Parts: sequence; structure tokens; C-alpha cells
Amino acid sequence: MTLGLAPLTELDAVNEILGTIAESPVNSLDEEVVIDASLAMKILKTTSVEVQSRGWWFNRLDEYELLPDVRKEIQLPPNVLKIKATGATSSKVVQRGQLLYDLTNKTLEFEAPVTVELTQGLEFEEMPSTARVYITVRAARKYQDRYFGDQATHSYTKQDETEALAALKNEDLEFDDPNMLEDSQFVSGLRKP
Repeated sequence: MTLGLAPLTELDAVNEILGTIAESPVNSLDEEVVIDASLAMKILKTTSVEVQSRGWWFNRLDEYELLPDVRKEIQLPPNVLKIKATGATSSKVVQRGQLLYDLTNKTLEFEAPVTVELTQGLEFEEMPSTARVYITVRAARKYQDRYFGDQATHSYTKQDETEALAALKNEDLEFDDPNMLEDSQFVSGLRKP
């Protein structure tokens, strides 16, 4: 029985990046790897953070309630990339280390739960295939630009990157299923009393 095609793994992505410069693939990300593989892994991770920081359907938690602890502080998960207060919360909040900080009242202390939109950084294999492909293509182009710079030697073109991003955005739209009449900031502003 065949299992069919599987999404890219982090190892596949690193080898794809290495392949763009005709470098031999590596067998593992755990072993002592060659410098090129190490650089490819670093660019893949930084590109992943960059892309995920935008907030997509797969790594964004809407209306997520954070509770203060006994010291009245709100501890944040270690993988928070972006946070924004939503709902009835009137304060502006930001991340300070692993704590939530109230910019409005200039304090780390909270008397009540805070509802936020939280964007998480996920491991490569935890993301959907479209995100993995886009991150890989973008990282490969960045790798080529940074270390080789010759546009003629690019395996991936700007068009490849644009198409991968379009596929990711399309999946994001399919999941969110936006409605111009209900989700528009303009229309929601008209409904407010």
C-alpha cells in the first residue's frame, strides 16, 4: 500500500534550498552539517518567523483569553509572535519578554482576563503544506540572493515565489471565508452605536 505524497519536512526544505546551489543533500538536521546546510537551516527558520508573523488561519488564535496569575501578571506562551487586544479590552497591550504589558495603564498587572488575537510561531511540520512550500521557496530565493547574488543562477524566480504566496493566501481566504458585508471595517463602523 502506498501512502501517497507527503508535505515537505524541514529536512526536505533544507535540501531543496541546498539544491538551488547544486549542493549535496544532507541526511539529517541533527548531525554535524556542512556550513551551507547550517546557513540554509538558519534562513529557513528566519523566513518561517517572518512569514508566520503576518498571522494566518493556521497560527492565529482569535478571541483567546489570557488569565492573570496570582501576581496579577499574564504569562505568554513562548511561541508568541504577535499579540493584539480584542473584544471588550480597552487597553493596548504588547509583549514584554514572556509577559503581557498594558501600554495604556503602563503596568504588567492585570485585574481581569484579557482577550487577544494571538499569533503563534509553529514548527515547520506543524504548518499546512501551502505555508511550507511558500516558506521554502522564499527562503531559497533569500539564500541565493544573500550568498550568490547572481540572478541568472536562481532556481526559483520571483514568479515562483509569487505563485506560492498566492496559493497560501488563497487557502487563507478559503478558511476565513470573508464576507464584504459582514467583515468590512467600514460596515462594522457603521453598525457601532
